[in-house]
Parts: sequence; structure tokens; C-alpha cells
Amino acid sequence: SDTRNGLGAEAVYETFPLDDSDETQFTDSCGYAYCTACTTAAVMGTHAFVPHVAEGINLEARNEFRCLRDGMHDVVQPVSAFIHGTGLLPIDISEMAAEDVELIWSPRTNITLYGDTARVTEYAYAGVTIGLGTDWVRSGSMNMLRELVCADTFNRSFLGGFFPVDRLWRMATVNNARAFNFEDRIGVLGVGRMADIALYDASTSADYSA
Repeated sequence: SDTRNGLGAEAVYETFPLDDSDETQFTDSCGYAYCTACTTAAVMGTHAFVPHVAEGINLEARNEFRCLRDGMHDVVQPVSAFIHGTGLLPIDISEMAAEDVELIWSPRTNITLYGDTARVTEYAYAGVTIGLGTDWVRSGSMNMLRELVCADTFNRSFLGGFFPVDRLWRMATVNNARAFNFEDRIGVLGVGRMADIALYDASTSADYSA
């Protein structure tokens, strides 16, 4: 248990859960090395497991998901939240929904690197909770406000405004708290919760748009 964040626990974070940073291990039979934390037993013993999964638009990206739901390496579990999920198909998204696995959406870095991003409307229709994350500064946003601007622009320009502004706000707050299994401690302003408070001028853009 890590108390440095004041929450009494921490998530297990894996950038390369299959230990395959350059995709050289790709096989149809899931012949990956796998990270030490990437077993069903290990994941179920964590507070939250947050790996990068299906970051990309090729067969290798989707194969990551297929091989992370296989046998002793089935980490499609309620304690998991998957970052990216770009290469997944509706059948995969439905499985995430059934297992209560959240998505951490990172539109800026996905579009910069791959020209596409997660099928977030399909995730939403399937009932998957969607959080928002910056990934890293080399291709992503330098902070969450920049990522919110990116998500808002993409939503208006390419999704026909599918997500109301308050739902985008929830992605950056309460949905992220749920993804990391801290919804009882952070994510909203409430009695007994931890919070950072920021005030924004709503004279030009009202309510959540501010």
C-alpha cells in the first residue's frame, strides 16, 4: 500500500503488459513474454490494474487484447482499466463492458501517432465507463485541460457533438476516479472526499464549458 498520494493504495501501471515494446514477439498463438503483474491472480490482488492495451490500428494492436484475455493471463477483470483501446472491435468492447473494464481515452496522442482514436461512441453505447488521460507529452497533452480541449474539438468536429459537455467533464473527474477504483475518495466535491478545487470564469463559456 502506498500512502504518498494520500489515498492509501495505488494502481499497478504497465506501459507494455506483453513486454513487447517493438512488436517483435507478435504471434497468432500469444507467444509473448508478459509482464510479471500480467496474470489473472496477480491482477485480482491489486487495487487497480491500468495497462496500455491495443494502442494502434493494426492486427498487432488488437492481438494485445486477445492475448490479455487468455488463460492465466486473462486480465479483462473488474479491477482493470485499459488505456487507449484504439484497435478494438465491437465484440471486444462488449466484453470490456460485460467485465466492467473501463477505458482511458487519450485522443491527442492516438490521432498524432495513428491518425485515429478509440471508437468512443461504441464504447459509450456498450456501457463502458470512459475516462480521459494525456498519455505522455511527446505526442499527448501537457495537462488534462489541454486533453479536454482536444476531446471537445474531436467530439464537435467528428462525432457530431455525441458527448454533451458535462459528459466530457465527467471523463476527466468522476469517471477517472472510478477507473482507478477511487470513486469513494476522489472525483467529486463531497464530504469526506479529497479534492483540488479550480474556479473558472463562466462569463463567456457557461457551466461545464468554462
